[in-house]
Amino acid sequence: MWQLAKQKDVMNYEKLQEFVSMVTEAFPGLINHRQRAQLILGLKARLILELCKGSARGSVDSQVVQSYLDRLPIASANTDYRDAEVRTTESTFIALVQSLLKDPVERAYFYQEVFPVEYGPQFDAALHVLLWELLSKLEKLLPIPDLKQTAAWLGSAPSAWEECVQSSPEDLSLIFQHYK
Repeated sequence: MWQLAKQKDVMNYEKLQEFVSMVTEAFPGLINHRQRAQLILGLKARLILELCKGSARGSVDSQVVQSYLDRLPIASANTDYRDAEVRTTESTFIALVQSLLKDPVERAYFYQEVFPVEYGPQFDAALHVLLWELLSKLEKLLPIPDLKQTAAWLGSAPSAWEECVQSSPEDLSLIFQHYK
């Protein structure tokens, strides 16, 4: 998961978001609710904006983007994660994306002027900090092999890394259940 974030493999951020959701549900105190919301929302936003960017070139249907927007509200069933700031951020983001889908001129301006500033290197760095904090705390719970050993192993075997990316969330969920 760290490799996905490090390589900015945005098209696989959905898997990264599923991982974050699964880990934080399996180990509730790992990071606080606000950090969880920021990380999940940030990952989803980055993916949606990448899909929307593709639609500016005509390569992605706006219905695909809309389907991601429909799944955006994080943990809507769990009111603990639904504080006012998160709700406001979500609704503002949804309105932004819907306006980008409707207006090609606004979309072009957004990706040329706003996106590099608001969703550029600082945004990615903030996501990395949150993810690293989560992974570091998870590493303390599951110390062998540690993250450095795992990253070295996966780096030396690209096919193993691809297999991990393609694995289903259920596989990881079984590991966490066994750990508990």
